[in-house]
Amino acid sequence: MFKILKNSTVIPMILLSLLSCKKEKEDTTNDLLLVGLVSATSTPYIAITPTAGSISIAGTNLTTTKSYDPKCSGVSGNQTFKFFLKKGNSKNLLVNFMGGGACWDGKNCFGTNTTTYFKAMDSLSTLAVRYAFSGILDERQASNPFKDYNVLFIPYCTGDLHWGSKATTYTDPTTNTESTLQHRGFDNFLASIDYVKKNTEWTPGSTDKIFVVGQSAGAYGAIFNFPYIKEIFPSNEVNVLADAGNGIVPANWQTEAAVTKWGANTNLPSWITGISITAELGEFFKKVAAFYPTSRIGQYSSNFDGTQRYFYNLQQLLQTNLTYSDSSTLYGKGDGSQVADSVTCDWVTKSRINFATAKTESNYRYYIAGGDVHTITSNNNVFTEASAGSSLLTWINGMIANNSAWANKDCKNVGTCSPPATSASPNGVSCTFSSF
Repeated sequence: MFKILKNSTVIPMILLSLLSCKKEKEDTTNDLLLVGLVSATSTPYIAITPTAGSISIAGTNLTTTKSYDPKCSGVSGNQTFKFFLKKGNSKNLLVNFMGGGACWDGKNCFGTNTTTYFKAMDSLSTLAVRYAFSGILDERQASNPFKDYNVLFIPYCTGDLHWGSKATTYTDPTTNTESTLQHRGFDNFLASIDYVKKNTEWTPGSTDKIFVVGQSAGAYGAIFNFPYIKEIFPSNEVNVLADAGNGIVPANWQTEAAVTKWGANTNLPSWITGISITAELGEFFKKVAAFYPTSRIGQYSSNFDGTQRYFYNLQQLLQTNLTYSDSSTLYGKGDGSQVADSVTCDWVTKSRINFATAKTESNYRYYIAGGDVHTITSNNNVFTEASAGSSLLTWINGMIANNSAWANKDCKNVGTCSPPATSASPNGVSCTFSSF
């Protein structure tokens, strides 16, 4: 069952907590972005509120029926999952997984200014989606290669990278009481894609293209769920681009978070040869690319991505006996500027190892931009970025067309990758790293 919410025309005020939109970076301290929309405004999106159901998959490699129970995490203001659709001038489909941090511990799932995932789904309206997300989602941009596509926008309100199917109980550090969160990101994905599959108005024809993309947490959702989309639509060309999702994790983090807290192991595309929930991310991309050689697999990241460095540092902190504080200073600023230079350089080195691992597959490409900005495809910087020696827009168009413009691009090959200022190095952090 699905409930359709009609377009909003007058919204007096929307309170939108968007971790991925503060200065194009994911503000992991859960600051609220206040979007005041007072005048009458239209939006091309519709919102659908799904309920529990099941999807039948009859793909080339997977034949099954999977149940889903769509939910947001369940904290105040984050109760009801909904997804958004926008009609294009073709039956091609753009599937966009929204970003917004992650949580796997009471100290970052709850607290004052310490929560590190998007938890304001109840305030996310059709109008908010229209004005908070631009770039490849904006059909008004003449140079947008996806301007004629139908759009499925899958919001994020579960703290599990769109991977989870589990309810987990945590201790709230501010009250010392137990609270349960619904990590149902995978269920929400299935409910969203099932609607597209079952409603011919939105279902791509057999010759239409599907492009899967996600920003930040959504980047992990995009690569994790891409195999399911390929199996649900086996006759279609399906490609995937992960934007700002090249995470490095400490030992055992995947087991602690993805398996124990989120239950993501039950959703792993296990038909892919050698796939593992505990693999390094580069290996995960490599296995997916190898199994689907006719699909194109792309990754974008800035070389010093501030938010990814922040989360790498946070993961390490939460593996220690961290004393909780009701202040964002517990983890430092979400832009990564207070991350120790040694941790920054460790992240840069290891993220490049991920790229090097995946690039051995001929249908995989990367674009490594200079600087530390986090996410780009859902803002208009996607149309001007050129720090890796070529236009990112040209690179994306090359990916769509499968031509020579879609080549590996690295800021290191054309400069210094614009190292950012940090608390320890106000003139720019110094890291030694190699190009490929």
